[in-house]
Amino acid sequence: MNTDKSKIDAINTFLDREFAPMIHQLGIETQGLSESGAHFSIPATDFMMRGGDIVCGQAIASIADTAGVLTLYGHNEAERLLTTVDMTTHFMRPLTKGTMDVETRILSNGRRLATVFVEFRQQGSAKVAASATCAYAYLDPAK
Repeated sequence: MNTDKSKIDAINTFLDREFAPMIHQLGIETQGLSESGAHFSIPATDFMMRGGDIVCGQAIASIADTAGVLTLYGHNEAERLLTTVDMTTHFMRPLTKGTMDVETRILSNGRRLATVFVEFRQQGSAKVAASATCAYAYLDPAK
């Protein structure tokens, strides 16, 4: 895992500059970049809880989409304008209060389209709680 502080700082600056205030409330923290993805940690706070102290699916989907975009930003040589075109999310077990570990893996990163796979685990657990496959279209020509 590459924990290059300048890359992580660039990702955090991009997050602060480009995303809606609601996304900032999710508390997404970039932990590092790998050869083909990234690692994030997110505190499961009251803001994202539904009944039964379970993280709501809307928060999980928002985190997955955002983590995918941040991963691509961290791996592309230049900032590229993109938009989400498809996302499939699977919920396998509940995420509860505490910290969520989120791992992303770039499945493809082409001239016009990119696909990122996202996995959620409760911190300290090897079991996947949720996953998402997110597809993005680049709105600018490849640099």
